[in-house]
Amino acid sequence: MKKTIELLKKNDELRVIDIELDIYLEIPHLAYAEVKKKDGGKALLFTNVVDKKNGIKFDESVAMNLFGSYRRCELLFGRTIESVADEITKLLHMKPPEKFFDKLSMARELFSLKNIFPKRLKGNGACQQIKYLDNEIDLYKLPVLTTWEQDGGPFITMGQVYTQSLDGEMVNLGMYRLQVYDKNHLGMHWQI
Repeated sequence: MKKTIELLKKNDELRVIDIELDIYLEIPHLAYAEVKKKDGGKALLFTNVVDKKNGIKFDESVAMNLFGSYRRCELLFGRTIESVADEITKLLHMKPPEKFFDKLSMARELFSLKNIFPKRLKGNGACQQIKYLDNEIDLYKLPVLTTWEQDGGPFITMGQVYTQSLDGEMVNLGMYRLQVYDKNHLGMHWQI
């Protein structure tokens, strides 16, 4: 994330907002207004984040609208959106090769995908250096936003959810809207 923030700053694609703003409606409102601007506005970094209702000041900043324009997406991907879309389309329409030269061509394409699959580590990854288990879990320590007044509470929008089959053979990483129910429970709208 630090590299992303620096890249956006360097390319004048980030607005840093240092005034104190609340996770309840204030930050989401400013982000909503920004995304509606011509060309998606700027990415926003809120550095003085609070929960006024519960008297909490968060150490974490909140970044929003990172992918809100073609220009930022191309900066972050390091290539054009069209090239990403073409690559995905090609993968989705890939057919089994019939001729020898088609097999060679496909082998070249498949080789270019060698780095997209996650690597299995022995032991813990860097993201697991800090763990909260059982009663240590407290979702209220995170600056989770309430975006709309009619929402049932704060939501983690596009939270990454890792699942695996009971036998451990199949895994999935999906993105879902996760509602914070209490300090250690989330609700998820999940589809097959």
